[in-house]
Amino acid sequence: MQSRGSSPRQRFGKRNGSDPDSNKSAGINGHTFDSLETYTVEDAIESIGFGWFQIKIFVVGKLIAAADAMEMMMLAVLSPLVRCEWQLEDYKVAFITTAVFIGMGVSAPLLGIMGDNYGRKTTLVMITLWIGFFGFLTTFSPSFAWILILRGLVGFGMGGSPQGFSLNAEYVPSKYRAKLLVFGTIFWTMGGVFEIVLAMIVVPTLGWRWLLALSAIPVLIACVGLIFIPESARFLVAAGYIDDALIILERAAKINHSKLPEGKLVQSQNVALGRLKDVFSREYLRSTLQLWLLWFGVAFTYYGMVLASTEVLRIRNEEKSSKCKCTYLTTDDYVTMVLSSLGELLSLPINFLLIDRIGRRFTGAMCYFASGFFFVLIQLQVNLGVLTMLMFFVRGFSSATFNFVYIYSSELYPTSIRTLSMGMASAMARVGAMVTPFVAQVLLSHSIATATWVYGGLCIICSICCLLLPIETKGRALPQSLSCEPSDSIELSETSSQYHESDPDGTVSTIEQEKNNLRARKKKEKEWERWGGGESES
Repeated sequence: MQSRGSSPRQRFGKRNGSDPDSNKSAGINGHTFDSLETYTVEDAIESIGFGWFQIKIFVVGKLIAAADAMEMMMLAVLSPLVRCEWQLEDYKVAFITTAVFIGMGVSAPLLGIMGDNYGRKTTLVMITLWIGFFGFLTTFSPSFAWILILRGLVGFGMGGSPQGFSLNAEYVPSKYRAKLLVFGTIFWTMGGVFEIVLAMIVVPTLGWRWLLALSAIPVLIACVGLIFIPESARFLVAAGYIDDALIILERAAKINHSKLPEGKLVQSQNVALGRLKDVFSREYLRSTLQLWLLWFGVAFTYYGMVLASTEVLRIRNEEKSSKCKCTYLTTDDYVTMVLSSLGELLSLPINFLLIDRIGRRFTGAMCYFASGFFFVLIQLQVNLGVLTMLMFFVRGFSSATFNFVYIYSSELYPTSIRTLSMGMASAMARVGAMVTPFVAQVLLSHSIATATWVYGGLCIICSICCLLLPIETKGRALPQSLSCEPSDSIELSETSSQYHESDPDGTVSTIEQEKNNLRARKKKEKEWERWGGGESES
């Protein structure tokens, strides 16, 4: 068995074995090519198309996401239970949630670097085992301090969740990428709903410790599914292990009853993986800073609604009861939470209809604004049915916003820094999630109106930020490296030829423009060779 600390060379074997100096044509712009009949991993993914190969990876990845959703929803269910058993103050209850997100914030960039240097699959195996182990160990927490420590360790593992999203995105053709990744919301939503139903059944009879134990089992089961999915071919090519990537791509083409492009799979150029300075390069600095605000805002709002839902219901029950901050959730409360959680399915038609039509930026702006609007309305004195509807819409639009930031971020950054940059953005989301318990569980208990306006105001700021993003990623192929990478084919691929058609405002990144210029130059050189050959024959 390969040790966890092994290098990529040891784990994936030999790099492309051909002599790097043999059979190369003249260089273009500092690049050399094995032959004119070559192709990149991007062309291979587009040629393979969508089929059972991608579905298998998608299902395994989303089962892990569903297990993560159970761990997150547990935070909302657990709060009123430990509050009563240990007679906790509001700020201590908030710290239980904050501990999880502190762990996620610390680990997200670290696991991002690991994913970019050692592979997405390797990192996923490690974090799923980690989450399951420490999640189960939390069952035996003897005190408030221990539950903080163990939930923080669970959060440390959950900081690697973007790895699964990156692995899915890197195998899906651009035509289907946004729609398929949006469809994954169903798994996250069902994981959260399952946790609420499990709590409704287990807590009244067995108690919250059994809820923790049973909630840890699904993530361990999902880990088994990782045996049946491959490492990211984009990662392998970026790391220089082209032979290993080719084996995976050939198997993928066979499963999908398709074939790879003619020619040879090539590495565009040797690139450094997971370099921190590339995230802040001139090409991506502005986008990175704006994305950090958007990730902060979406986590602050989404998890704020998850936590606020139980707090609002608890406050309503306290007003009808003589008990003081020791009111358990009723069956009606659990039903309200289930219905509001199902609101996340609203993100499916929103993103399916808009994200590939009006673009990522406008879709994100609309979802942020709608989330804030409905969040503010929660302060109104309404009956339980209307309150459930308002929570339904907040969950729906905030979930759609989460889809937007994940899709946009995975499409914006090149493979060489994709999981690092998403890990850092995810760390900013965890900062938002660390802060939100003190608004949703502390401030809200003193003033619902003030708390809801905090959420509404931040959502409006994020909505404006979406409109000001410098790059629209709609119709844009996933870049492989930070600098210009040569094309494998002489003529533009279908996805490449759509860059300018789908981006009339000129928002395509300079990386893609240089790639297109390089392809055009190679085409002209081939035409020149043909013309010269014809003249000599005459």
